[in-house]
Amino acid sequence: MSRATTPDRIEREKVEGKQATAYFYHTDPDYTARIEVEREERWEFGIDDKAVATLLTTTDVADDLLVEPDIPEWLVESLHGFGIEEVEA
Repeated sequence: MSRATTPDRIEREKVEGKQATAYFYHTDPDYTARIEVEREERWEFGIDDKAVATLLTTTDVADDLLVEPDIPEWLVESLHGFGIEEVEA
């Protein structure tokens, strides 16, 4: 299955006064689906068949490159609202 370049669905919501946009892709060669979220930073998650989101990439830069990036609470809550059961960094 090839990775789609055009999102299958787009959701927008204002979080703490800033616009957040979620792009949903129902095709991905490695996952059941994929979600990309943009706000000030960008996060990309692969979604497995158990609705677990695994962080694939982010533009959010940590001070320590050896530490996994923090996923903001607002993002975790938004993903839960989209039906994601668990979020892993």
